Amino acid sequence: MSQTFRNCPGCQSMILSDTDECPQCGHAFFQRRGTDAQPASAVVRRTTNEVRVGCPHCGEMVRAGLVRCWNCNGFMKQEIAARYADLTTNPQKIIYSTIPLEERTDYLPARSGQAGDDSDGFTLADDVLSDSAMGSGFATPTTTTGAAAEFTMSPDKPQSTTPGGRPIIADAIENDLPAGEKSATADAKTATPSDKPADAGAAKSSANATDDLFSIALQEQREDRKRRNERQAERAKRQMLLPCKCGAWVRVTDEMAGKVVRCRQCRQPVQVPEIRRRQTEKKEESTVPKLEITWVNDVWFHVLTPTSVVLKPGSAAAQHTEADIAITDSGLHVIAFESGDKKKKSLLSFGSSDKKQDRTAHRKQVRDEIAAKGSLTGLTGCDVRSISSEDVRSLKLVQPIVKVQESMFAGVPIFGEGRIAVFLPIAREQGQQAYCSFTITAWRTLAARLKEQFSVELPTTDNGVPEGEKSDTHSCFINQSRVESIRNLVYYQQDSGFELELSGYRCTACGAVVSEEGRKKNKLGGANGSGIAKAKCPKCSGKMGEDKLFRLKKAGEKPAAE
Repeated sequence: MSQTFRNCPGCQSMILSDTDECPQCGHAFFQRRGTDAQPASAVVRRTTNEVRVGCPHCGEMVRAGLVRCWNCNGFMKQEIAARYADLTTNPQKIIYSTIPLEERTDYLPARSGQAGDDSDGFTLADDVLSDSAMGSGFATPTTTTGAAAEFTMSPDKPQSTTPGGRPIIADAIENDLPAGEKSATADAKTATPSDKPADAGAAKSSANATDDLFSIALQEQREDRKRRNERQAERAKRQMLLPCKCGAWVRVTDEMAGKVVRCRQCRQPVQVPEIRRRQTEKKEESTVPKLEITWVNDVWFHVLTPTSVVLKPGSAAAQHTEADIAITDSGLHVIAFESGDKKKKSLLSFGSSDKKQDRTAHRKQVRDEIAAKGSLTGLTGCDVRSISSEDVRSLKLVQPIVKVQESMFAGVPIFGEGRIAVFLPIAREQGQQAYCSFTITAWRTLAARLKEQFSVELPTTDNGVPEGEKSDTHSCFINQSRVESIRNLVYYQQDSGFELELSGYRCTACGAVVSEEGRKKNKLGGANGSGIAKAKCPKCSGKMGEDKLFRLKKAGEKPAAE
């Protein structure tokens, strides 16, 4: 049983040929005999209340009349599936027919035309046209023996062979020849290579030329099909469906915007609405160059005269200006928020008595100004001192220095305990020198950028600056609990980025460790530990002293109960 399909002109759906009405859009192809025309209201009801059937493969509900299921792509009817499988598995067989003797022709001679010849390379022999009937056509050859022999011996194209190894067409030609010509054909098959006709090369070149023309034609056909598909895809992108009152869908393009078209089913006019395209505003690209800056915050900028420095711990700590350091590809830039020559009360007032809040607002204003200008020059209320990338190598560590003889200040921490100080190669007048001191957090940020961007590494680790947080674990003398103590405590006490928590006490006389819980249990130094310095050690009965142990408070950890 053969099945025929066709496309619905309304919605382009594939439906069976015996379908009266399209189940997708309701388009009626023809009316059955003896029935009246279906009213428009019935069509609307038919499209509204669609008839659906279950797919025999996946069970999905599919509109009645469709060829395949939209979910599993299976055929809805068994006979259609069987017919499709039969067509794909059993292709049409090739039937070989015997050419009559009078219609057999010899191979075509090679083209002998020259370049620029108007005859397109074809040359007709004198005996091709018959003298008796010039307009009747070409003259038939006198014998076909050479044709049969040449046809069977031509190696241009492979031929189908019989089980015996002989070509099928050659056997058919030989069977139709007379007895005298069969022997001639057999002699031609057994001939030596020297007996082949001289025009075999011409026949081969002619066959190659035919193959070239055929390949060119196929390529042009593929290109035409590709261009046609591209045009159809472009047209489909510009198409849209409009609903009609009768329930059908009208396919229109954007070129029909504002026009009136007619529905193919009910012939009623349908107004195509105006299509407003979304206009994208092109943002003007900013011409301000963007600076890649790494910031080091909360830096102390010092301007000192080395001959007038008092060698006392923290003597130069008060003579500082709060600053930030901007690290760019061109070098280091020290942005001091106050003048480095003498301290002023305030350079920029934001209407607040909180100095920290004013500094935060000023810092934000300066960075916004840098982002708008794309430069570090001409900043409001700031003193910018720049160090080029070549002069960055002249940076020198001045605090801390383990070897006193190599220290500029005899190993005295004049910039404050727990701070790292660096000499800056900035030219100053009257023998003054510029320095910057950092907390442990700010220094680690600066050291990482100096090593990565400028290949400069100062010997801070060799002089006692910790690279990471390391702790010692002790045992409490009272309750044998673990007491954790951070190393290099002074660096973390001066840095607001770390939160410390009291963990215990160490006796200055015997070195015994008492945890905070053990101290509270035995009430050493009172209830809050204010008298721990004069309290007696539970081990040596000497004075405990004020050697406190601290540990870093972990994130999310609750503080100890007072």
